[in-house]
Amino acid sequence: MSERRREGFWARLFSGYYSTAREERVIEYIIHRMNEGARLRDIVGEEYVRRNASPDEVEEILANPRLVEAARERLELDFESGELDWRRRPDPSLQSRRRQV
Repeated sequence: MSERRREGFWARLFSGYYSTAREERVIEYIIHRMNEGARLRDIVGEEYVRRNASPDEVEEILANPRLVEAARERLELDFESGELDWRRRPDPSLQSRRRQV
């Protein structure tokens, strides 16, 4: 386990989640891209993320409670919209709500 990762664990354990300003910008970028409809797997492979966060930092970012909550909300909207149900068409009113989040 890297020293940075170990420090991150202890910081999260005793003082909540700790992240640098650069990591915060990457988190905001990931949330923005998820709200645009991009898949998380694709986003973490994008140049912006790779340029601004090491692989260890990406792992820490993926465990960030804000990002986890944003992903949960995105998944909830996808289920509500019917996009994941192959038997029915999406409700247009939920589609506009999804774009606003």
